[in-house]
Amino acid sequence: MFQLYMHDMSEFTQLGVSGEGKYEFDQKIIDAYFHEAQHFPYFIVHENDLAGFALVRQHPYDKTVLDMGQFFVLRKHTRKGVGQRAFELCLQKHPGQWQVRVLPRNLPAQSFWKKTVSKLTGNEFSSRTADYQGHDMTFLSFNC
Repeated sequence: MFQLYMHDMSEFTQLGVSGEGKYEFDQKIIDAYFHEAQHFPYFIVHENDLAGFALVRQHPYDKTVLDMGQFFVLRKHTRKGVGQRAFELCLQKHPGQWQVRVLPRNLPAQSFWKKTVSKLTGNEFSSRTADYQGHDMTFLSFNC
């Protein structure tokens, strides 16, 4: 399923596929969610169908912040409230200070996250743009 996520992200990151037709990424990023403390992988299920995933972690440099590492909903499940409900369940499971990172060019994700965070926090969040691993990112920060 991470290959599908990478495919969707390639529109905004200019990622290319290898000679074998796969997106290359550091497998340790995914493995951490299944083997390291303070990493929480969740599969999103909608109508008994695997619909996506949410990878939540404690921020590596600020242990007081929860970070949405990656979040993905298959296109056939978008615009049905699936992503918003999945994120709401993450917030219920992990209350506290949060941050969500979004590529500024990813306008659909920008719209989803701003609308969702606004709704779930009563519009109590801050937004800033900063560098993250060599890419400009929009950071939404909030407490839930």
